[in-house]
Amino acid sequence: MYKYLILLCLFATPALGQIGHEIEKIEVRGNEKTRVEIIRRVLPIKVGDNLHEGDIDRCRVILERLLLFRTAYVNVKPGAEKGKAILVVYVQEKRFGDLGMSLEYSELDGFGASANAHYANLRGEGKLVGVEYGLGERFKYWGFHYSDPLFLKTNQAFHIQVTGSSADRDIFRDRNPDIRGRYDLERIGFAMGFGQPSPLRAYHFVLKYAFEAIQIGDFQHPSIPTGGGLFANEIKAAVGREALSTLSFNLFKQPVSAIWGQGTDFNARLILSSKLLGSVANYIKLRTELYRHQQLIAGHIFSLGVKTGGIWGSPPFYERFYLDGDNQLRGIERRVIGPEGGTLFFAAEALYAIDLKTLGRVYAFAESGGVHRSVNGNYRRDADFAFGVGMLLFNRVDISYGISTGTLIVKSHRFAGVKIGL
Repeated sequence: MYKYLILLCLFATPALGQIGHEIEKIEVRGNEKTRVEIIRRVLPIKVGDNLHEGDIDRCRVILERLLLFRTAYVNVKPGAEKGKAILVVYVQEKRFGDLGMSLEYSELDGFGASANAHYANLRGEGKLVGVEYGLGERFKYWGFHYSDPLFLKTNQAFHIQVTGSSADRDIFRDRNPDIRGRYDLERIGFAMGFGQPSPLRAYHFVLKYAFEAIQIGDFQHPSIPTGGGLFANEIKAAVGREALSTLSFNLFKQPVSAIWGQGTDFNARLILSSKLLGSVANYIKLRTELYRHQQLIAGHIFSLGVKTGGIWGSPPFYERFYLDGDNQLRGIERRVIGPEGGTLFFAAEALYAIDLKTLGRVYAFAESGGVHRSVNGNYRRDADFAFGVGMLLFNRVDISYGISTGTLIVKSHRFAGVKIGL
């Protein structure tokens, strides 16, 4: 009871009166095994900085994303002098970590189940060790990961992961198996990365190296050819095992607020693949994503977003851009546009969403997407447009209906599951 009375006194009053004041001290409370310097060093504001609007929420979100604490409270109190403030952080630690199990569905992989577990705060230094496993209709995966938010006591974050996956993929989207065809795509590899917040507030930069052994197998050639059979022949020629080695540069920003809350999402990834690194092909791949979410009135959010990408060089077919997975549209079935993939792509959308609290959100949307590819000197371009309505049910299941296309889409989301913090 005493602990909660302290929390009520410290955090019930907002910090509006302290905006613009200089932070003279950072107090950390509630930590039993987490080292104080770990918490202080991950915070986006330091002693001597002036407090800006949104800094309190930003600190709280960063602490929650560490996955070390059950809850994290952040506020300020007056300092010893006028114009000074003390940042107060109170955390409730997880004794072990998290255990999670869920049932999932996606347009790309169908129904599936997944489980994961991780141990949080190894040696009180914020390190995470975890495992995951998933089994679905057309996709299964496993993985091990380790992360250190302050590698070698620096401001650099380090992570390493070992993963494996196997996917059953259609060559073309069609109910007729003679047109559809299929193949298996297996990946086993590892990745390691270093990251550090950039000088721009709330932006993060990550440098990553990855190596994967790729295997194409169980190829079934469509008996009824599509597009002259070029795409099917390309996959058939790739049957076997090959190595993919890449170096990537990632710059990203996420808004402080909750899903679809007001703010800006930005993500840019530049991938370099070279035979000098032991890769199967030489190419450069760039993908960018920019979204702006604006609250018009309480509970009403208007969002504009665009995704673009380009590849230069000779990438393997599985590295091209397809309008499925992360690029899935809301009112158009996956890979109806550009089923053979493209070296250039775009997807743009506008959404008007209304918050229904715990029930989720309803929204109306308009979108457009397209891909471009050069084949034997000929340019193949494909694009389309759709508008419709949708619902993010319980903030987990994203269901959308394209009124202009008559298409119902269930995007990739967990629709049932449990996560236990221990």
